[in-house]
Amino acid sequence: MLHVFVNDGGRLVWSKGAETMLGPLPDSAAWLDLVNPAPDERHRAERLVGFPLPTREQMAEIEESSRIRVLPGRVHLTVMGLVWADTESPRIIPVSFVLTPSHLVTVHHIDPQPFLAFRRKVSRDGLASATPVAVMEGVVEAMVERTAGVLRRVALELDTMGSRSLHGHTLRPRSESRDDTRTLRRIGHAGHLVGKAHVSLTSLRRMLEFLAGGEGAGLGKDCRRWARAALLDVTGLDEYALFLTQKVGLLLDTTLGRINAEQNEIVKIVSVLSVALFPPTLVASLYGMNFAHMPEKHWSFGYPYALLLMLLSAVLPMLYFKHKRWL
Repeated sequence: MLHVFVNDGGRLVWSKGAETMLGPLPDSAAWLDLVNPAPDERHRAERLVGFPLPTREQMAEIEESSRIRVLPGRVHLTVMGLVWADTESPRIIPVSFVLTPSHLVTVHHIDPQPFLAFRRKVSRDGLASATPVAVMEGVVEAMVERTAGVLRRVALELDTMGSRSLHGHTLRPRSESRDDTRTLRRIGHAGHLVGKAHVSLTSLRRMLEFLAGGEGAGLGKDCRRWARAALLDVTGLDEYALFLTQKVGLLLDTTLGRINAEQNEIVKIVSVLSVALFPPTLVASLYGMNFAHMPEKHWSFGYPYALLLMLLSAVLPMLYFKHKRWL
């Protein structure tokens, strides 16, 4: 899919007609957003800018020299974007920015939510400046805001789980239902999501570091000034993501420790009850033997005597355990 935004008197507006027509794209096109483009859409965009756009294989390269390339008249920048953050299967995908003096081309094969939100904002309100750098600023800021929102949501969820884990009962009451498997799954998902956000922020930080000091790339002062300001935000978010990673590890250790303590407490109670019930069982077994000569069987108070003996053999160990603080 090809989205075309043109420069209309200095403002960036969405040109729906240019997307549907089969001829060349208008020269006033300032931003071309290609979402999993078809061959003809890629060809139209390449005819306008005058050079080949990065392919899926080139975007998947992980070497720094492949992700940041300065070519004659243009700069190729590839970052990792966070997608599907609201689902159980978040992913990171490569997003390429091709920046020229007159055009910005973005290529991605899954549409990230920040791109969708920014396109809607431009189509509704327009953009005050249609320069390629201004458009790139808006897109990158939308990506940063989206990642910040994801980290805020994860932090709130970790705080909620941490409060329950640290202030809950070791042995839960009957009225409390706690699914430890679900809790561990939620912690794992939070750690997985924070890890994806960290990868995305790291790639954005490297791109902004290049833009902030890219005097040799033909970038203007406004671009470098914006990149320095955005770099502070991205660096802060990246450090916050690392903090959340440590918090996930602490919460995981705390939850596993609580589960282990709860299991040990249950085993302790079962063991104490087994020991406490052993003497009455021994007394009952003793008087349940079928020997002919057992004088207690002929006592008139033999039955109460056996019951009392079993009761005392159960109570006395329990009092001893209480005295030793084993219960």
